[in-house]
Amino acid sequence: MKTIGYILFCSLFFVLLLAPMAFMPWAENQLTENRLPAPAPELFNDEGFNTSFSKDAEDFLNDRFAGRTLMINTYSRLVSDIFGMSSNDKVVLGKDGWLFFHETMGDFDGSSALNDEEMEQIISYLLDLKQTAEERGQVFLIAIVPNKNSLYGEFLPTRYRQTNEPTNLDSLLLVDELGLIDFRSVFLETNQYLYYKTDSHWNGLGARIAAREIMKAIENKTGVQAEIDWENGTYETGLFTGDLGMMLFPSNPPTDEDMFFDETKQSYTNIGRVRSLDDMRITTESDGATLSVAMYRDSFANWLIPYFSNAYSNVYYTRQSPPPMDSSEFTEADVIIFQIVERRLGELLDFQG
Repeated sequence: MKTIGYILFCSLFFVLLLAPMAFMPWAENQLTENRLPAPAPELFNDEGFNTSFSKDAEDFLNDRFAGRTLMINTYSRLVSDIFGMSSNDKVVLGKDGWLFFHETMGDFDGSSALNDEEMEQIISYLLDLKQTAEERGQVFLIAIVPNKNSLYGEFLPTRYRQTNEPTNLDSLLLVDELGLIDFRSVFLETNQYLYYKTDSHWNGLGARIAAREIMKAIENKTGVQAEIDWENGTYETGLFTGDLGMMLFPSNPPTDEDMFFDETKQSYTNIGRVRSLDDMRITTESDGATLSVAMYRDSFANWLIPYFSNAYSNVYYTRQSPPPMDSSEFTEADVIIFQIVERRLGELLDFQG
């Protein structure tokens, strides 16, 4: 009887061990990150035998392991419910259901603060861009998006201490010549939450206020007004699944309630193929105000694209770094917008050739 028991136990063990691999051909994408799955490993490459074959095979299997998201989700729930901790080193588990992107913690606690020489390099770079544009008769606007924890740090775990020293964003806001659009002050004056609890980005209302501030700055510089009633916007409510929630709880992520404003309903036309709002380059045309806009941007502008593309006759968006100031899309624009999130300010040191 013992022998039969051992056989059954071992058989069950190996069935459970091999089951995820057996179901791999029918498993959907098991990734929780915003990237493509690892390609199939090759035993030989252009240089001969592939010395990274075992690592490539491991990555390939990990990305397609049937039940991977369910296992991650279950483990994350146990760790968060029992220990109040995050099982993903990219996600900080905050209070009251708030989640934060770990890469922004350096700005919060001061560990990512740039020194004076580095800040001078960044200031000089941005002033050079502005001068180049203005010498061509263009309007140049800088829009730096504050990190989520710069606004709602009270929801971080108590182990995170906010720095008392000026942050990188603080230092740039002090440079009057740059003329930064100060989202942070405007957001802090708003008695509503403007970022998702479960995502690293601003929500529908936050994006609307940001679009308003940029378009008001454009109007002040050009006299061209966007036909948007900022005071009486109508919207529908719905649920949004955040990137941080997906990373932490991939098979059963929490959701946020969001506001979907009528002005974001597409009335513009994409020029060329657009796969998603994350595309490297997007060009749009519309019957909006006669103004050509070029925007260097990151993922925060995904929420801005419907506003700007509906509002202005021609808009070009690019994620190419550094921004291609000498390209025709930028040289022929009436307005250039340089949009970047606070946590990426250090990257500007690499933009200077």
